Amino acid sequence: MKLSNNNPVHRIYLLKEAGKRQCGGGHINKPQIAQSPLFLTPIEAIVQITIEGETVALKNGEILFLSTGVTYQIDAPLETVISVLAISYEVYGLSNSTEQELVYGLCREIFPVNGILPIRTTNKITRLFSELEDVAANNLEAQADRIQSLLYQLHQLVVEADAEADITDSSYFRMLAYIHQNFQREITREMMSRMMGFNPRYFSVWFRKQTGWSFTEYVAHLRVNKAKKHLMSSKATIQEISQKVGYTDGLYLSRKFKQVTGMTPTEFRLRPKPKRIVALQFLGDLLALGVKPVAVEEDVMNYSLLLLPELAGVRSFELQGCPAEADWSGLEADLVIAPTYLSPRQLKCMEKLGPLVTVECDKMDRLEQIRLFGRLLGEEERAEAWIRHYHLKIDLAKQRLSSLIESGETVAVYEIRQDNSIYIWNYTARGVYNLYLMLGLTPPDKVRSDVLERDDHLCISLSELPIYAADHMFVVVSGQEDWMSRTRKRISKSAVWRNLPAFRNERIYYLKLEEFWGSEGLALERQLEIQTDLLTGHKLS
Repeated sequence: MKLSNNNPVHRIYLLKEAGKRQCGGGHINKPQIAQSPLFLTPIEAIVQITIEGETVALKNGEILFLSTGVTYQIDAPLETVISVLAISYEVYGLSNSTEQELVYGLCREIFPVNGILPIRTTNKITRLFSELEDVAANNLEAQADRIQSLLYQLHQLVVEADAEADITDSSYFRMLAYIHQNFQREITREMMSRMMGFNPRYFSVWFRKQTGWSFTEYVAHLRVNKAKKHLMSSKATIQEISQKVGYTDGLYLSRKFKQVTGMTPTEFRLRPKPKRIVALQFLGDLLALGVKPVAVEEDVMNYSLLLLPELAGVRSFELQGCPAEADWSGLEADLVIAPTYLSPRQLKCMEKLGPLVTVECDKMDRLEQIRLFGRLLGEEERAEAWIRHYHLKIDLAKQRLSSLIESGETVAVYEIRQDNSIYIWNYTARGVYNLYLMLGLTPPDKVRSDVLERDDHLCISLSELPIYAADHMFVVVSGQEDWMSRTRKRISKSAVWRNLPAFRNERIYYLKLEEFWGSEGLALERQLEIQTDLLTGHKLS
């Protein structure tokens, strides 16, 4: 490709396809060959895609990449119509230039290998797919500049980020889980390299590539973050804290703490109460304490609809990989609160904003968790006051539900995902804490044995639903687009659902995922009101 030397650019993006492909619904799909680099993502369900004779299940939210020349076939049940978004484009890189012309060559080596990418669709990626579909339906030549901008953004988020993304190999996550569970013990590079089956030298290179830290740096940051929580929430001495986080003495902890944070442990402990807090989780706890963050991660904000009145004026930001430096402008914080499940790279990014404290998500009793935040933020009295207030709300709800509680009729919560899988949650999510631990309602036997007693979530198929069904069934569904109405219609036509006592007795209650995603503090209190109203027959608008 040759262009005049007027406005040289490093890369040129050429859109080949952007649109929806229909499969299933009686259509027989034939094998196809990818004519140019191709990205596929299903809109709402699982699709089976056969690639060079091997079949993979592509779920909603996942992105599959196919390189040029690959033979593939998209399959779906004959009775179901499924839409798959397809984006295909080429990239040309500047290979030579003269005063008269620029020469660009095809750059296919920059694309990933075939397979499901470790990047999941975000709101921004979905928006870019949609905008590219819009421009593809119109005059491409007239919108060349816009297409360049859209494809550049998509390439950065999906392809370039892929090189920086956390790998999805289960052994990698097991290794991180082992480090988090055993940080207070001796953990060496040699020990972990043996566990992973690498020689120590290769392990060091591999670990830094995956996390952005050396192994020693990562363990030091993990231990220092644990030490911060003890410094903020207890009166333990530096020596006592050092032994809790894996160091032999307080002097060594102090040295490592200074290296990581630029402060001594004592200086950190004596800081003023934080006023500017950036939160990546735990909004309900913070707001119950009267603490309003200055910024919240975008997805957490979008899935906290019950808290929006208190979040007016709070800035949201997107955390996909590590945002550009420009996106951090104005987000400087006295304290950053993050869940421990964030990737090492994401945690490293968040440390740029201010002192970082990580808290385990969905591991603590809900009331003990708000007490922890009371200690972390110097709001112990407010934490106890809110707990007393919450208990009063529970007592009032028990009075309204007394006949149901005494009857022993069962109650449970079921989340239906867009791939039609059904999740049953333990005490830590979707308002379940209110139902069982506080109101004393009765779970079905199989929910008790397979979910609550194991303290784990459970994913079941539709065919298994009858053995987990309750007399009263809360169904959690995304309220985005028209997914709620489509789910209601699907349930009303399903023979499995129609045969359940809860369906026949009109005791299925629909909840918005965006209101019940997090169950902490103030969110839990507001979820209680909705749950009680539904169980007592009050219709919600």
